[in-house]
Amino acid sequence: NWGVLDTLIIDTPPGTSDEHLSVIQTLQKSGIDGAVIVTTPQEVALADVRKEINFCRRIGVKVVGVVENMSGFVCPECAHVTNIFHPSSGGAQPMCDEFKVPFLGKIPLDPVLTRACDAGQSYASVQAEGTTSPGLSMFAEVVAAVRSSVEQ
Repeated sequence: NWGVLDTLIIDTPPGTSDEHLSVIQTLQKSGIDGAVIVTTPQEVALADVRKEINFCRRIGVKVVGVVENMSGFVCPECAHVTNIFHPSSGGAQPMCDEFKVPFLGKIPLDPVLTRACDAGQSYASVQAEGTTSPGLSMFAEVVAAVRSSVEQ
């Protein structure tokens, strides 16, 4: 029993397995705002996401939007973002346009964000300490987009 929750995030494996169906059937009984689908920029990952979007539509779960994770790497020396996973079909944004679902943003691999997570710190507390990084600001934008979409 988790008590009263504002948000419950469940990280499931890629695809549309029995786990997804079980989780959704359980949550639909108590109310579910929707699914945030996370992908990487490569076409092989996007193929799974297309199936997941269709799965959500078939069972009546709103797709809150799609986040592109590991969307580049932030250099710890100069903060330049370099794409390390080639988005051969353009990444999540064009796929979202095609499927008419919101694109919530990109989150790069960022050593500053990774260290904060490993230390159990939120991105907000790291920013409050004065640390800046492209990954932190991009993560904050994604969080704001998710909140905005769910609150509507």
